[in-house]
Amino acid sequence: MTQRILVVDDEESIRFTFDAFLTDAGYQVDTAPSLKEALSLTTATAYDTVFLDILLGRENGMQILRHVRENDPNCPVIMITGAPEVATAAEAVRLGAFDYLTKPVHQDELLRITRRALERKVLLDEQETFRLRMAAVFQSIQEGILVFDDQFRLVEINESARRMMACDKDVIGKTLDELGQGDGCSTARQFQEIVTQRCMGEIYRMQMHNTVGQQLLVTLTIAPLTSQAGRETGVVLVLRDEGQPVHAANAGLA
Repeated sequence: MTQRILVVDDEESIRFTFDAFLTDAGYQVDTAPSLKEALSLTTATAYDTVFLDILLGRENGMQILRHVRENDPNCPVIMITGAPEVATAAEAVRLGAFDYLTKPVHQDELLRITRRALERKVLLDEQETFRLRMAAVFQSIQEGILVFDDQFRLVEINESARRMMACDKDVIGKTLDELGQGDGCSTARQFQEIVTQRCMGEIYRMQMHNTVGQQLLVTLTIAPLTSQAGRETGVVLVLRDEGQPVHAANAGLA
């Protein structure tokens, strides 16, 4: 698929030059001379890269930068300026600009930064796709999964685990100690010692009472999370419900 680029500049010569250089390089190019047209195009079209003049006549291109970053964070925005100032460049970077070009822009420089920006866009899109796929798997499997960081703070819990343990929705961010002490996820007290001892790979079979009084027969396993350097960054706890609840103190919640 041809990658699509938007050039926003109030100077016709800049739009013409960028269009010619980028089209010759095989890209699909749209141009806009004003803030209004640029906002309309970025709202209706998904771009792979945007070149944006910091000053559009009396208008400020930063508004478009904010708009793109809010609606398509993966899209690199490259600012164009005729008189670069440290404050302006710093503001653009703070708002998420990928880089900036100074007029006059040479063809080799334009194509080089375009390739860099598009490579970045492809990488971010691939990471986003992978993240979404993993999130779908994480939430759809029947086993309950809890992910703790190296400080035993809960960073992720899937719907199966939350339903099995009858946890409140605000358990994310709490440590094992906090989970065990509160009422929102009291089940954590029953496996707290196992997790803190890091009995990796062993399988435990136990009866547990969740927050609403259901008695569950579950198997529990722990796996480490390690970085490429071999440093342990957390643990993953997997709960498997070995059957339907054998007892429910509150029949309406069984």
